[in-house]
Amino acid sequence: MVNFSELILRKFMNIAGSRYEEIMKAYQEFFLTEEELQIPVITSILFVVDRFSGDIPREVFDVLSSYPEARIDVVYLVDSALFSLIRETLGEEEAEKFRENEESLGRQILKKIEDELSKLGMDYTIEIIFADKVDFVEHETGTKDLLVISRHFGSESVKTHKVSPVVFRIVQGIEKPVIVY
Repeated sequence: MVNFSELILRKFMNIAGSRYEEIMKAYQEFFLTEEELQIPVITSILFVVDRFSGDIPREVFDVLSSYPEARIDVVYLVDSALFSLIRETLGEEEAEKFRENEESLGRQILKKIEDELSKLGMDYTIEIIFADKVDFVEHETGTKDLLVISRHFGSESVKTHKVSPVVFRIVQGIEKPVIVY
């Protein structure tokens, strides 16, 4: 296989002249290494959703169907810190209402996902978990080959940001492939 730095050197050395080193340094993060060009083998997928994820586009399921041998763990995440805050400030009764509402919403969202994955004949698990969203995703992606996450995961979407700060932090903190829809 061709070493891309050699290819660039061969192609642009005479054109860029002495600026070649500057160009390589400035743009090195955009050039793929040999390792990055390898298509990863996907056998396990973490698909996380929450109340902010919204409707999952059909294209996400089309992409997932291209991994027929992969096991998909679908998790509806509820922020445990928010649950604790409600319990401490508003009391146990309000915390219980919040938990029930979140679980009900989670079951509705998970049912839609389950229906789509069943149609595709995919191997999957479904669960609702109370945890810190960032910590959970970062920890669980260590054992998975691919992460699927909504760009709105973790917070309300705003007009100035196309990706929520939570998703941005997660994507920066992991080294696995990610599908952000």
